[in-house]
Amino acid sequence: MTLGLKAPRNLRIDFMPSPKQYELWKLLQPDYCPHCGGHISQKLVGHDIKGNPQYKPYCTQCGSTDLPQLILGGGAAGGGKSYLGSCWLVSSCMRFSDIRAVVARKTLKSLKGSTWNTIKKVCKEWGLKEGVHYKINNLDGILTFWNDSVIIMQEMVDLPSDPNFERFGSSEFTIAFIDEVSEISERAVEVLFSRLRWRTAETFKTARMMMSTNPCITWVRSRFVQDDEGNPITCREGEAYVPFSVFDNPDVQFVQTYVAALNKITDKATRERLLYGNWDFVDSNIMAAYWNFDGQTHLIEKLSEKVYDPMKPIISGWDFNVAPYMSELEFQFNYDKKEIYIIEENLGKPENKENNTPALAKKIKDKKISHNHIGGIVITGDPAGAARSTQTEDGVNNYTIIEQNMKNGVLRPRIKLLSKQPPLVTRLEFVNAIFSGYDGWKVMIDLRCRKLTEDLIYQTKNADGTKCKKKVTNAKTGGKEEKYGHLSDILDYVFVQFLSDSWRRFQNQKTSIETYTSEVYSIFNF
Repeated sequence: MTLGLKAPRNLRIDFMPSPKQYELWKLLQPDYCPHCGGHISQKLVGHDIKGNPQYKPYCTQCGSTDLPQLILGGGAAGGGKSYLGSCWLVSSCMRFSDIRAVVARKTLKSLKGSTWNTIKKVCKEWGLKEGVHYKINNLDGILTFWNDSVIIMQEMVDLPSDPNFERFGSSEFTIAFIDEVSEISERAVEVLFSRLRWRTAETFKTARMMMSTNPCITWVRSRFVQDDEGNPITCREGEAYVPFSVFDNPDVQFVQTYVAALNKITDKATRERLLYGNWDFVDSNIMAAYWNFDGQTHLIEKLSEKVYDPMKPIISGWDFNVAPYMSELEFQFNYDKKEIYIIEENLGKPENKENNTPALAKKIKDKKISHNHIGGIVITGDPAGAARSTQTEDGVNNYTIIEQNMKNGVLRPRIKLLSKQPPLVTRLEFVNAIFSGYDGWKVMIDLRCRKLTEDLIYQTKNADGTKCKKKVTNAKTGGKEEKYGHLSDILDYVFVQFLSDSWRRFQNQKTSIETYTSEVYSIFNF
């Protein structure tokens, strides 16, 4: 019992969650199977290589081992996610003595201005009095209850000086709630989850972490919501996702007022993201290298099914970086309508042993044959890829390797490259001009080109107008890699190469109208 504090008496807690909140609430309850309501225990499942026993939680009633521990409440703003997380922390600390609950955000400043206030609001609504039933140490960011349970504020920003979050040290916690998890790295979340071990066996039986976020384009979406093709994710065992909309908030007056405010947002993508929890939204970023890219304008759902023509050539653009993946981007041009179709991206990932030129080329070849593509393939990309490696014989380079591995009487691959690198600043300005309709061109990108979309949104530019090629540390491999820019580089080269008339006009700032040459099709005598 904490000195000077006392247990409350005759509390009346009026907490009536909505059906969606209750669905999430059940996943968070201690010693509780969400499938049947049974109790949780541990069973021996084997031994590690050193002979140590390995255990796994399971339900003693139904036998299920799919007991969510890492739980995401995601979707529209105002759905009651943060409020529910705050209620969970407070109620858990009231229920159990001497537990350590964590509430986290990217920075302490954002935490103190949002979720921390909600926690204090919940305490007040439930009849708990500061200085009587709990106390707050604002300097250390700790709320202590009468029974020695605490809620601790935790900052989770990535620091270059502490990439492995060693500042968490030997900390031990019981449960955690991370608000706005989209702002936080996957590595930070997993390190904090590994610290959930304080009195866990006596209370919750398994570690529980709740996370909340509005729709985002980060690791959160690909791990819990949908894959790179836009297909719903089947969560890993021990993980769960509960979608929210603003209409899941049980406060009717709040919903009415908030929806009226959201409906006044003119940008459709932003409105659907916040109001309906649409995960396919795309924000525009005026500080980005591709400042004229607009997801609402340029991204088209199922574009490939609508425009792809197997009778016409595919332009296959390549980037030969192997980390985090090797990249290929596919285009078709309609020179009559002045429309550019970006229909598919293919990634050669190291975990699939496809981040090498022969393997990715064979994969794409098999895919095109299965699609009955007979229009031919034009292979292009960075002119530097034509340089001979010291590990290959004279005349052999990345492009000749692709051509050799794609060689087929139907596909008829051909190489077409720029003679030299186009000027960096001018080419970036040109691509942005094309995005805004320069010379009457219209750019359409299949919504499933997720990595290209991330490049177009998140890659920034340097003060001199060139692209920022900042390298980051891969949390899994420990290696340095460029996080963004691989697929957008392909986009640049293809636009300069196959919109050559527009490119020359842009460089010379001409305004006269010229006839466009269908360079792609002339290669195959169309």
